Amino acid sequence: MKSIIRACFILLTVFSANSVYAQLPQLVKTANATKLMVDGKPFIMMGGELHNSTGSDTAALKQVWKSLKAMNVNTVLAYAYWEMVEPIEGKYNFELVDALIDGAGKENIRVALVWFGSWKSTASAYAPEWVKTNPKRFPRYTLADGKTLEILSPFSDENRQADAKAYTALMQHIQAVDTRHTIIMMQVENEPGCFENYRDYSPAAQKAWQSPVPSEMVRYLQANKGKLFPGLEKAWAATGYKTKGTWEDVLGKSTDEGEHKQYTEELFMAYQYSKYINYVAAEGRKKLDLPAFCNGWLYNKKGFYPHATINPHVLDAYRAGGTALNFYSPNVYTIEYDELFSNYVRGGNALFIPESLPVPAGALYAIGEFDALGFSAFGIDGPSVKSPENATNVRILTGLNETISQMATVITANYNSPKMRAVYINPKRKEHAIDIGDYQIIASSSGGMDGFSIDFGKSLEQVGKHKITFAELSGNDAPPQPAPATMATATPVPFGGAPKPLGSAMIIQHSADEFYVVGYGVKLNFALKEGIAFNHLGFLSIDEGTFENEQFVAGKRWNGDEQKVSLPENQLTVLKVRLYRN
Repeated sequence: MKSIIRACFILLTVFSANSVYAQLPQLVKTANATKLMVDGKPFIMMGGELHNSTGSDTAALKQVWKSLKAMNVNTVLAYAYWEMVEPIEGKYNFELVDALIDGAGKENIRVALVWFGSWKSTASAYAPEWVKTNPKRFPRYTLADGKTLEILSPFSDENRQADAKAYTALMQHIQAVDTRHTIIMMQVENEPGCFENYRDYSPAAQKAWQSPVPSEMVRYLQANKGKLFPGLEKAWAATGYKTKGTWEDVLGKSTDEGEHKQYTEELFMAYQYSKYINYVAAEGRKKLDLPAFCNGWLYNKKGFYPHATINPHVLDAYRAGGTALNFYSPNVYTIEYDELFSNYVRGGNALFIPESLPVPAGALYAIGEFDALGFSAFGIDGPSVKSPENATNVRILTGLNETISQMATVITANYNSPKMRAVYINPKRKEHAIDIGDYQIIASSSGGMDGFSIDFGKSLEQVGKHKITFAELSGNDAPPQPAPATMATATPVPFGGAPKPLGSAMIIQHSADEFYVVGYGVKLNFALKEGIAFNHLGFLSIDEGTFENEQFVAGKRWNGDEQKVSLPENQLTVLKVRLYRN
């Protein structure tokens, strides 16, 4: 009898485990926030993206796993190359994809697989030889003077069908071999667009430009009137919100006036790229329904960016082009996060950072303030992450990767909630104030401190609304404060170090007077908001610790002269802060 019960238990356990693994990774949208679910549990992608050629060689791929594990990433962004998947038309080779799935699976690392198909950083460099050498069958992007570029035209059915056929074969293969869902998401293409021109002048493109705006685009404009990107809203309003006619009839003439040059041409091309990429993604999802997205090269006001790539000012056109892609992402090589992240969550687009400088402040701020699905530093397998200028950031990011992974359920439970906020200090913003519950929390730079410090000028204790200083409490002059760190003004460049001081903290209100704090490089001053009556406000405790399986585990308790919330700039700190008021 016992043996029968034991056998039944084993079968039930196996069935339950297989049921979990049978659950495809999916994006679940609730209360205006999007969560990624993996194996039935919330998952935040704390990743690293490989250099472009790493995945082209199984020996090179084997070398990356140790460094990925050392940085505590739970997801790697790696590649499937069209030219190597389909070297001969109709003949497929998935050896590299299998090696990636096998290696990642052994290390319990998930994969967001990037399809280098028709476009990578605008060019069609990863198209197979049989595509590159047959421009008559596979038309190229054409400039106004008739010159063609190494960019497949998005207006060609032949181009689109060939890409979709290879991508569908890839998805069918993944469905067959990846039974444990090591691959959790697909990036379909990479940074479409064109540096040389605002639109394609190929015959098919010219015909589309002179034709009426597609009804799909018109319906999107009508459904989102009043909520469109401000530049698009303004352009459409200037034509009297027309719904019939050519692109220039409906959205105005393309000119060099204004911030976005040749704006209507960019919108036209963005929509066409979207239709193409969504078609490829949709065909693949018929075989394996994994979440999918595409990314863009950020707009540069000096004009150096691929026109019609995925950027906020054309994001509406991309979203109008189809729904097979779940969201659109920025590649982030800037520290000006506020405007950027705000624009990418416009209209309910989920935020994910697929490649970035290795700056932990970007991850903390994106996740804590904008409910990001995750963050990935680029070139995690190369020398840039080992360079002296990135050493501190990489160390903090390594700790953050582990911490976010361990508290994914806590974080995602607070998506789109006023109980989770983040602060961000940078060279242009020395102070950042936020409200959570009854509290106003003011962040400032930790000023280069290596450990916890006392902020004498902003004592937590208050009588009424008066902040008592150290001098008032002791009868002496306040002690000298450390000189503030130099405020650098340089803008980071791809693969280089970020300017200082940078700091960020994610703050989650666990109960009315209790907070979890995860961050670095900031001092936090807690004060009750105006209008809330109290006589005294103080700390019950400040515990430094870690998160393990969604639970805070306390370590050192900070008290006495060190009873202030100041997070050093050279290490990640996790705190549980408890206050009292009477």
